[in-house]
Amino acid sequence: MTLHAVDDVGDAIDATRAYLFPVDRSRWLRLAVVTFFVAGGFGLNGPTNAGSSVSSSGGGVSELPDVIPGDVLAILGLIAAVVVALLVVLGVIGSIMEFVFVESLRSDSVRIRQYGRRYLGAGLRLFAFRLAVFLLAAGLVAGVVYAAGPTGPVLTWTEAQILSAVLLALPLIVVLFPLVALIDGFTVEFVVPVVVLQDRSILGGWRRFWSTLRRNLWQYAAYVLVAFLLNIVVGLAAATVIGIAAVALAIPFLVVGATAFFVGGGAFTTAVIAVLAVLLVVYVVLVLAVVGLVQVPLQTFLRYYTLLILGDTDDGLDPIPDQRTAVRE
Repeated sequence: MTLHAVDDVGDAIDATRAYLFPVDRSRWLRLAVVTFFVAGGFGLNGPTNAGSSVSSSGGGVSELPDVIPGDVLAILGLIAAVVVALLVVLGVIGSIMEFVFVESLRSDSVRIRQYGRRYLGAGLRLFAFRLAVFLLAAGLVAGVVYAAGPTGPVLTWTEAQILSAVLLALPLIVVLFPLVALIDGFTVEFVVPVVVLQDRSILGGWRRFWSTLRRNLWQYAAYVLVAFLLNIVVGLAAATVIGIAAVALAIPFLVVGATAFFVGGGAFTTAVIAVLAVLLVVYVVLVLAVVGLVQVPLQTFLRYYTLLILGDTDDGLDPIPDQRTAVRE
């Protein structure tokens, strides 16, 4: 039996080469913006774990502090609100960029604003779907922990209750984390192209793709394995190139920063701090630009790979028929 997950790797490389070369500076820069959000995991690609510190008291009991100053609570609340707001904004942008990316690879042109406006509603629905899946999984884990925890008005945990919560929640997390990642991955990689191709809702896209998935379980099982290995290779390649570039970029900035420090008398004066701050901001911007550019060929390859598999398993869902024909002639 032909395994598309294996055969389509070479075709994805050919499609990526045809799309990105010869180099079009405008296309690469626009794709760098898109892939920065797509590859950055800003679309709730995995659960975030929030922990709380506890202080130990005698007798094998752990208690939360009795009194937390009001100003500390206010600062912690403000920080939490900013973090949540930032995650929501990045999650929405990342979800919209998923549609922009697919449309760009299909249409052979990258138009961020035009495609962003076109798929704004679809991107918001995608974000809501991914968030709902994550919250459902997190709620199940929280429910198990709550059931194992103290029932009284005082948040006092015995060692037995802590052990019970861990033993109950850990297997659930081990099962739910891969399941959430699988649902999220299939939604982005296969359902989003269906939505783009047939103008469906996210749930409607899942219903249409579900029939294809059921008919090709072995093909998609092989895809999960091969894609896992490909993502490891791509991740290592990206980390290596970005790390080398970051170190190379840091050298001139360190030289300039050290020069400014010694010229300023060897002390962190206001002027020296201002210069160092500007250098840091410029350096971070350049590193982020490198991250985006490095991700362009890697993420383009990975997305063409999934689009080819989708079309190979269902002719009616082929999002890139022209590119498929071109690379296989």
